[in-house]
Amino acid sequence: MAAIWGRTWRSMASHEGGDDGGSLQPTAGGESRSTSGTNYSTTTTHTTNMSERSLAFHPFTVLPTATVLEENADELGEEERVKKLEHIKSLVVLFCKDNNNSATERWLYELGVNWVLHLSHVSESGRSFISGQLLYLAGSWIEALFEINHYISVCFGGHLGKEKATTDDVGYEFLRFVQATLSKMLPFVDAIVAVRVSGRRGAGEPADEKLRALILVRDGLSMAPAQIMSSFSSSPCCEGYLSADLLARLDEAIWDTMEEANFSTCSRGTQRSPSIHKGTLSVINCINVLWANYGSVNRIIHDAFLRGEFVPENENVSHLINLTIQMARSLEEMVIRNSQSFPNQSLKFLFLINNFYFILQQLHTHCPLVFPIREHVGKIDSYIHSYIQVSWAPVSECLRNPTPCCFTRRSPLPRFESKFQQTYTVQKLWKVPAPEMRKRLRNAIVEEVIPVFTQFLKDNSNSTPRVTPQEMTKLLSGLFEG
Repeated sequence: MAAIWGRTWRSMASHEGGDDGGSLQPTAGGESRSTSGTNYSTTTTHTTNMSERSLAFHPFTVLPTATVLEENADELGEEERVKKLEHIKSLVVLFCKDNNNSATERWLYELGVNWVLHLSHVSESGRSFISGQLLYLAGSWIEALFEINHYISVCFGGHLGKEKATTDDVGYEFLRFVQATLSKMLPFVDAIVAVRVSGRRGAGEPADEKLRALILVRDGLSMAPAQIMSSFSSSPCCEGYLSADLLARLDEAIWDTMEEANFSTCSRGTQRSPSIHKGTLSVINCINVLWANYGSVNRIIHDAFLRGEFVPENENVSHLINLTIQMARSLEEMVIRNSQSFPNQSLKFLFLINNFYFILQQLHTHCPLVFPIREHVGKIDSYIHSYIQVSWAPVSECLRNPTPCCFTRRSPLPRFESKFQQTYTVQKLWKVPAPEMRKRLRNAIVEEVIPVFTQFLKDNSNSTPRVTPQEMTKLLSGLFEG
């Protein structure tokens, strides 16, 4: 099972991570090493370490069930099973004689999570250690948890010892050993719950990454107790080591992170790029995580509803749809607020177009029947019209109404060409990431400028332009590539 789970984790962690071969391995001293970074979205420009490569991991990963664990235990050859049993017996014997925890520390090292031993020695609940590698550590932690469950299936799935007394004695000591090991692993749960979300309160982890880590750990823990309890149901020692209170705490942390995602996207200072805002990406990524875990997330939202912490607007749809629409509205308000920081009106409207169109694309996938598409499309149409009016209408106006615009009796053509070149030079490297929106904006610019230019040349056949309408159209077809 460990091998299968490990292959699953490594495969999913590298999915969408590119082929850069980057790696990030925590060390016993609490350090990490990253050989490279990679973008996690086609629309974002920042890079981080392994956490970004892990973004594709959790939401679509199916955790192994108890049945799968038992089946994989059955698949072990007798020789391999005996080796595992002898190895774990040697650790249990060491544990029984040991007063300095060397047996549990050795097992944690073999499980690849000996870094948990250092969480209690790092200030602020291990926050400085897990920063930048939250998802990687969560995946390694869950892999270790399932390896422990695998040992339980091997040892107590009917394969360890034929004599009941021997099995019971070894089982009791092994259970104590498992509990001691898990007690050293559980501080990681405290650490991820305590992680700050980046945003209003300064530096921290992206909200979607914290959500993924919390849901990943919560799902893993919710399965592990059932497997262990089924093996040791008669032992009083196993009661409460992974209690319902711990799962409830994780549920509360997941809900708090959902709420915080709505308020962690505000940015200060002057906005410089019209591309997709990092706050927009963060909220949309959170929504994608929630929808990828619909069942468990909808239950958590329902519990918040019962506590009076969540008020749905539409009782005819699921709680998650209601929360998605509320998050989308908050996100739109955030985008509009951030657009006010642009000193350039053309950039402002292009920023609104990019972000509102991205939101439309993403949310139409999840809740097309209840998301106010017509209203949203109307806003985008309005922003496109405003962008054309502030950017390109002044260009065509040089030919439409030359006297008040150019203040000269000479041909308005030089003024038109100069205004066009000035606007084109400023905007040619602006980015519109959606291909269909790039095409739509280019067509809108062509419709605003080229017919007026063409008509002017027909009416003034003695004028000789520096570029033809066809050449100008070709220039416009290269806008917004970034």
